[in-house]
Amino acid sequence: MKTVLITGANAGIGLATAKAMARRGFNLILLCRNKEKGREALAILKRINPAVTVELFLADLSDIDSVRQVAQQISRAHSKLDVLINNAGYSPNRIEFINNIEKSFYANHIGPFVLTYYLMDLLKAAGEARIINLSSAAYSLGNASRFFKRNGNLSIMAAYGDGKLANILFTKELAKRYTDSGITAYAVHPGVVNTGFGSNFAGALGFMMTLARPFMRTPERGAETSVYLATSPLTSLIRKNGQDGGSGGFFADSRPKSIRHSDITIKQAAELWAKSLAFV
Repeated sequence: MKTVLITGANAGIGLATAKAMARRGFNLILLCRNKEKGREALAILKRINPAVTVELFLADLSDIDSVRQVAQQISRAHSKLDVLINNAGYSPNRIEFINNIEKSFYANHIGPFVLTYYLMDLLKAAGEARIINLSSAAYSLGNASRFFKRNGNLSIMAAYGDGKLANILFTKELAKRYTDSGITAYAVHPGVVNTGFGSNFAGALGFMMTLARPFMRTPERGAETSVYLATSPLTSLIRKNGQDGGSGGFFADSRPKSIRHSDITIKQAAELWAKSLAFV
């Protein structure tokens, strides 16, 4: 049996992804921040498919010490990992800083980077492994010049966009570094999903999110592309509809999509990796 680790697997897209992977016979490692909600998700998943194993580990992706610790725990408990889905995301309702770095950037990029780095030996041991990073079309709001810097004028959506842009750059650098090790990496836009994202927004932005909510996708629909990337034959991912869907690609609606942003370059991806190593 193959094993998949899903961050933020206790609710929303993460739980929907975990349910779909359980039905496909994958053993599950759930990485959650909340112990009680994690246990509830574990019980649900065991009922869906009693034949698979489901394990719960706890960590806060904005707390790098807890990420390092949980990666060590997982590495002691497992000899390989077939799929890593960095699903968990953090949407700020106000701008906060941790050591002069905006909190959502910690949770949306630095935490997943550190987790992935420490689990790399398990992924290599699988022979053919996949890393799926949940990004967003909001990457278009990001700006690499703001990464790792304190910015008192940062807006909530700009902060979120920075993390989602970093997810794409991280994915591209993973593809460059590890394809020869049998590891492929993909970034995903799940669509605008009704997961409670933006429920803590205030003012006009909160009002707009409330109006939009009835038209949002279900978490199950939002999970479809991650599940597709985790389970489809590699040959089916390489090209589709004329778009390059190989390792490092950006996917939405289970199809590769072109991305346009002046900061999505080989140089920026390498610089992001180098700066992120300081947190390992």
